[in-house]
Amino acid sequence: MSTIDLFAIQPYMTLADYATTSQFYHKMDIIMQRIASRRDPHIPALAVFPEDLATFLVLSDNLNLISGAATMDEAFSRIGRKLWPSLLEQMLSHHTLSLRQAFFLLTAPKVWRVWHSTMSRLARQYEVYLVAGSALLPENARGYQSETFTSHSNRIFNFSMTINPSGDVIHTTRKVNLVPTQEDTLDLSSGSLSNALQSFTIDNVLCATAICYDGFRIPHTSREPRFTPLLPLMDQQGVRIVAQPSANPWWWNEPWPFNPRLTRREQWTKEGAFSLLTQFTNISVIVNPQLLFHALDIHFDGPSAIYGRIGSQAAVLAQSSFIDPLPSSEDIVWFRWSE
Repeated sequence: MSTIDLFAIQPYMTLADYATTSQFYHKMDIIMQRIASRRDPHIPALAVFPEDLATFLVLSDNLNLISGAATMDEAFSRIGRKLWPSLLEQMLSHHTLSLRQAFFLLTAPKVWRVWHSTMSRLARQYEVYLVAGSALLPENARGYQSETFTSHSNRIFNFSMTINPSGDVIHTTRKVNLVPTQEDTLDLSSGSLSNALQSFTIDNVLCATAICYDGFRIPHTSREPRFTPLLPLMDQQGVRIVAQPSANPWWWNEPWPFNPRLTRREQWTKEGAFSLLTQFTNISVIVNPQLLFHALDIHFDGPSAIYGRIGSQAAVLAQSSFIDPLPSSEDIVWFRWSE
């Protein structure tokens, strides 16, 4: 019988947490210390960080420039005025007319170095498997074990990686379904289905990652003909545990913009991964952490949860009681899973 300690990490992040490598590491280390105090070191542990955890590292060297900015567009505009020669160089060398792509390409080596080194170090230090959240990055032409980064192309993905207790990247995935009005405005590319359906093992248990919207049952709008639910396909492949790192940009208890008759909370339950659980043969548990963040005009909230099947019924196995982007809402949701 396999037993794994599962942790859904709900961090409250501020721009200051991204200011330097040491500040980002310090924030992550405090969280991992809390996990270490709760786990059994003799049982494998999987800790899942939320979507977009590392995305805001793109701003780290430029926080002084965006002080007082009201929106992300204003922040990008200020940074762009300072960095325009470097952005132009990226546009020319990578054959793109997109300033957003150029910005992500320019900052990718720094984002990768800080994110990769921090998460690899913590996985080794605390001897856990880490789904390291996600960042907006191109593919690394040097491979995902390297701490140095060279962009493979001008395509930018919502990218997630999993690291083992030895500090090695054992799994990567790129988000397939981009959220309308949010990610489709950032000049991102969709990941391939073949990549997204790859898996990894913990103690002979097959695991996979579906980044937020990839775990939903139906699309948010009628204008997404290529929307593909990934969880049923993962279930067919024999996956038992799904990590679903999330960052919810709509207020949890307010009307959801695409269907104001529902709150975001109601829509998450009705159309998200939870609504699929009773259809599965193999998927037994879903680890769904949420990011808490509120800066500029960007907002993420919602409770982290671990969902599972009890008999033939879908159940909330563990859930945070906090949803607001406040320091007091930072939380870690834990469940010990066995089969």
